[in-house]
Amino acid sequence: MTKSRNRLTELLTCTRWNDSALLFLRIFVGAMMLLHGISKIQNYDFIVQSFPDPLGIGPAFSFTLITLTEVGCSVCLIMGLLVRLATLPLIFGMFVATFLTFPDKNFSAGELSFLYMGIYLFLFIAGPGGYSLDRLFFSSRGTK
Repeated sequence: MTKSRNRLTELLTCTRWNDSALLFLRIFVGAMMLLHGISKIQNYDFIVQSFPDPLGIGPAFSFTLITLTEVGCSVCLIMGLLVRLATLPLIFGMFVATFLTFPDKNFSAGELSFLYMGIYLFLFIAGPGGYSLDRLFFSSRGTK
């Protein structure tokens, strides 16, 4: 009984679970934001007219930057390529969306972007995990 319990404990605590969870989170949040970014590209003419300019760089430039960030960085997240670097613009974009875009509205208006920001912060801290191109390309011994 003790031997089977030790084996079960070993199975449940192995790093494959963590790597699998990070893979799932990267693909899930990356796909969600990628679809959001693609939707912006498809509706460019309509959205750019009313897009806010919280940084004072112009609505068209702000829209282009956040759309390229959402699409490009999401692809990197899904592939597990330069994950920590890819999360930085996403964190910044979600910070701006949450706290600067609509400062006069209540917090619930920026709740979704705040949630995304939290997930991106988690991925920045945790890294890409073992199932990633980062591990394949940048790991010296084949480990995390």
